[in-house]
Amino acid sequence: MLDKEICEMIIDKYYSDVYKFCINRLHNIHAAEECSQEVFFLLFRKRAKLDFTESLRSWLYEAAIRICNKYKSKNSNITLDIDDYSDIIPDEKQGKPFSKEIYEILDKEEADLLLEYAEADHGQREKIAKRMGITTKALYRRLDRIRDKVIKYLSE
Repeated sequence: MLDKEICEMIIDKYYSDVYKFCINRLHNIHAAEECSQEVFFLLFRKRAKLDFTESLRSWLYEAAIRICNKYKSKNSNITLDIDDYSDIIPDEKQGKPFSKEIYEILDKEEADLLLEYAEADHGQREKIAKRMGITTKALYRRLDRIRDKVIKYLSE
């Protein structure tokens, strides 16, 4: 049985790795946070029955796979959430210039599109797609590829 101190040590040692693993599986920061927490809740709920003579890391990743798959099946419409990138997209109210970091991750066209998308409401997003000569669905696919680049960069 795991006591509180050992559980805290396990979290300190493995949470970051499990979280990055979940980001790579889900491509959504909020979903990854939720699933990572669920992995450790499951560990604590089952701690009395678990045999830790085998690899704890393997158990955590196997649990993460199951939990992420379950999350994906329940939330099959996971989409780009621009709030996930609030740390690299400037807060205009504070007057910060557009983050140089975003231009290190993305090329200028991608970064400009991400910023334009972040500032647009739904009707304006359709206009962005028209201006670019693509469908709204194609715009979202392009934004998904941009999101994947940002997530890959942030999870390294």
